[in-house]
Amino acid sequence: MSLSQVERDERDLSMFGMLSDDLVELAETSIYRIGMEDNKHGDAMLIMSILSDAQDEMLLGDLEVARQFINRAKYIVHYSFMDRN
Repeated sequence: MSLSQVERDERDLSMFGMLSDDLVELAETSIYRIGMEDNKHGDAMLIMSILSDAQDEMLLGDLEVARQFINRAKYIVHYSFMDRN
């Protein structure tokens, strides 16, 4: 069964705290990507930055936001390293 756009948006907001289209734009326009000759290295830097944000949120006790940051990092790993070979 296919999800409607509204259902996809609600799922994205729950999983990532933002829409997946915005995550793709974040990856494509990241200062890390723009500043590196090799997009893979820039994507890796972005992922590490997002995971650092997740660690900060854990220290602050906001596990829900930390979970969303981790999901963002996983999405970008999939988008950058698996979908676009």
